[in-house]
Order: sequence, then structure tokens, then C-alpha cells
Amino acid sequence: MVYKQFKLQVSLRVFLLVLTAIALSFFLLKEYLATTIFIFGLLAYQVYLLIQKLSGIAFEMKKFLDAINYDDFTQTFSVNASGDIQNELNKSLASALDRFKELRSNRESDLMFYKSIAQHVDSGLIAFDPSGKIVFSNLTTKRFFSGIKTTNILDFKDSFPSLYAIFTSDDDIESYQSELKGKYNVDKVLIQKMTVYVKGEVINIFNITRVAEELEKVEIKAWESLITVLTHEIMNAMAPISSLSDTVSAELEYIKEGILERSEIPTAEDFEDLNLALNTIQQRSHQMSKLAEDFRVMAHLRESEPQHINLGELCKETLIQYEPIGIEKGIEIELDIQVEGLMVTSDPQQLSEVIQNLIKNALEELEGKEKGKVTIICKQDDQTNRPVLQVIDNGSGIETDALSRIFVPFFTTKKGHTGIGLSLSRQIMRNNKGRLTVISSIDEGAEFTVWF
Repeated sequence: MVYKQFKLQVSLRVFLLVLTAIALSFFLLKEYLATTIFIFGLLAYQVYLLIQKLSGIAFEMKKFLDAINYDDFTQTFSVNASGDIQNELNKSLASALDRFKELRSNRESDLMFYKSIAQHVDSGLIAFDPSGKIVFSNLTTKRFFSGIKTTNILDFKDSFPSLYAIFTSDDDIESYQSELKGKYNVDKVLIQKMTVYVKGEVINIFNITRVAEELEKVEIKAWESLITVLTHEIMNAMAPISSLSDTVSAELEYIKEGILERSEIPTAEDFEDLNLALNTIQQRSHQMSKLAEDFRVMAHLRESEPQHINLGELCKETLIQYEPIGIEKGIEIELDIQVEGLMVTSDPQQLSEVIQNLIKNALEELEGKEKGKVTIICKQDDQTNRPVLQVIDNGSGIETDALSRIFVPFFTTKKGHTGIGLSLSRQIMRNNKGRLTVISSIDEGAEFTVWF
């Protein structure tokens, strides 16, 4: 709208200038001296007004551009209700400057926000410009190199030569392992490299993470989970033993008093109650012994002896013992070998134990379910072409809370089970340089995948 008004006003002024110039020529030829002087003055005045208008607009535009160039958002533009083209232009310039000011403020707020996050992350962050100057380092990085001047990449050359070699390397490797030698210890660190372009310059950013700290966190979390489950299982086994021991002790004392004081002969019912209590104590003791044995197995898993195995044939051999159980329980067991002669490198005995655990768990999950089905698939992964083994059931699925803890030793959702099978299977696969994963949804079954 402002541009159209400006265009119209300039066009009108130019048109008037042309008419005035024609009139000046006409009266000059007629030798009307007084009229010619008057029209000449009018022409000069029109030129003056046009120059003033254009100069005013140019001045306001220069003021606006200077404000942008020098980040001077204190500039103001006169605005009134006259409706003049200059006034409308000032309105637009003032609005644009306010918008620039808002964008600048938002950008600075975002920058402070991200800088604050970067300063407080657990891993160290350090960035170098092409000249080797440190353009950013967070608090963790400063703790890593406390007491050492670190303003340029050259400061690492003598103190940390291995880091200096990584920081100055031009190769395409994105992850390195190194050591930070402190006064009293040596920390192993993982260094990840990332390259970004800022204002046409290459900035190399390095993320430094203490490997030991991350491993300790995982280890502590695993021990917490293990202790929680073990405590739960031991308390479950010990509570009846303690209670029944008190009951047996009280019953024997009552029988003793009856014999000595009242010459009563114990009845068969008295002995039956004692026998029942002792049997329960015996069962619980066996359960605790089994728990201890399972823990010993977990803690002392033998080293794997890898061999080249035909995965499909191993599955066929393992399934022989479970087909009668499936028929007895009305559960269909299907073996789908999608790639014949699929070879894997693993310990055959340990891998067979993993397959047995997965099939046994699936059969137990489907017990009592109509049209229960277990599918064992031997194939190659679509993306990596590596061998995979899948055991899929159409059971009720695994709840989200249980899914996150299903591989924790001694965790189980089934009564009478120790919860050792899946955790042992995952440990076996880890020892055989493989993985065991699970995905599941409620009422849609579970899918366990063994990756080689």
C-alpha cells in the first residue's frame, strides 16, 4: 500500500514538472518575461519539493539500515495521523524494527537456553575454530582440565598429546578412545567428533565422556535391580519358614506338657499337623537352595566354545522334545526356515539352551489358550543380512512395567518360577557376541529375537 502511494505521488510530481517545463518553454518563446520568471520559480520549487521528499525517505531508510547493521534498536521514527506517504513509511519502518528487535531478543534467549544446557551436561563439550582457538567449553570440560591453561588447541600438545592428536586429526573417524591422566588416576574416555559450519567457518566439536562413569552407572543400576529381586525372593521363602518354625515349636511344647503333666498321648492329628508344617519348611528350604544354585549358575557361566552351526538344523533338533508337549496342550508349533543352510557361529549347547528357554516360556504363556501358536523363524535380517532367530507367540503379551525388567535376574511374573531363564539366555548370547531382544503388546503376544 505504501509503495503504491509513493509511486502515485512521484508520478504526479513528475507529470506536473513536465507540464511546468512545457509552459516555461511556451512563455519563453512568446517572450512573456514576467510570466516566464514566475513559471521558472514554480518549476524550481517543485524540484525542491521532490528532492526534499526523496531525501527524507532516503534519510529514514538509512537510519533504519544503520539500526539493523549496528544492532541499535533505540532508533525511533515519527508517526502521526496525517496519512502522508512519509508517515506511512515511518510506520512500516518502526514495525519492521520492532520485529527485528523481537527476533534478536528471541535468538538471544534461545542461545542462553542452549548454552545453559550445554554447560550442565555430564559429558565435556569443547569446540575449536579453524585457527585452533577454543570458542566454547562447558563446566565438565573445565573440570577435566582444571589447573591447565586451555584457550587454544596447542595447550593440549604437551599436557595431553593423545587428545591433541585427536583434536588435530583430519580423518573421517567420528569416535575415539583415549585416556586422561590425572594426578592420582587415569580415566578412560570416549571422544565423539562433530563438524558444523558457522558463518562459513568449520567448527569442530568434541564430546568427551568418561567410560568408567557410564559403566558404573549401568553396573549400579543392575545391582540395585538384582538386590531388589533377590530380597523379594528370599523374604518370600523365609517368611513361611519363620512362621511355621514358631508353630512347630509351640505344638511340640504343647505335646510335651500333655505327656508330662496330663499323661496325654499325642494323636495322629497332632503328628499330621507337625508333618505338614515340616514338609512346607522342607519345600521352602529346597526353593532357597534352588535360588542359590540359579545364582551360582548366573555368576559362573562357563566360557562359550563357538562352532559353525546350521541354525535351522539346531532348531529342528531342539523342537523334537517340545512337539509332544505342544500336542498335549493343544498348542501349534511351527518352524519357518526362510533361508536353508543358514550358518551361525556360536556355542551349540548354549544356543540350544537359549532356544529351549524361549520355546518353554512361549508354551507356558499359551497354556489354556484356544488356538495357541508358537512360531520359530530362521531368516536373515532385511537391513543387515545377518542371521536372526525369532520365537513368536500369540499369547496375552507382556505388560509395559514387566517388559522393562523381564531380563533382570530372578524377576518373574509367573508363580513357581525363578526368573532365571531369560536373564541367563541374554547373558549366553552376550558371551557368544549376540543379542536377545523382545517386543510385545498387550493381547498381541510377544516376539523374542536372537541376533547373531
